[in-house]
Amino acid sequence: MAKKSSRPRTERRERDRALKKDVRNTERMARALPGGSRATPIEVPASALVELAVRDARCPQCNGALELRGDRAESTARGVLREVDAVCRLCHTPRRLWFRLAPKLAN
Repeated sequence: MAKKSSRPRTERRERDRALKKDVRNTERMARALPGGSRATPIEVPASALVELAVRDARCPQCNGALELRGDRAESTARGVLREVDAVCRLCHTPRRLWFRLAPKLAN
């Protein structure tokens, strides 16, 4: 006897679970990229370049442009660490990027 076809609700739920799993994997990989976490910040020589770098960055989910929402700075032994909050203009996913301002060297 042939197997009955799946119900539409069951198929929809399976698709939703697969999509959620893909989003989690993409987010996990994005956090491993430079700037994706506090442990792997993007090195920039000046604070003026941080905003430009955020505008050049793309959303890992939809490849949309990011819009700067706010930032915080913290002084560390290796330089100033800036945490930047942004949001994707297409899918509205919040992003957090990390930058390290290189300390000024003595002449």
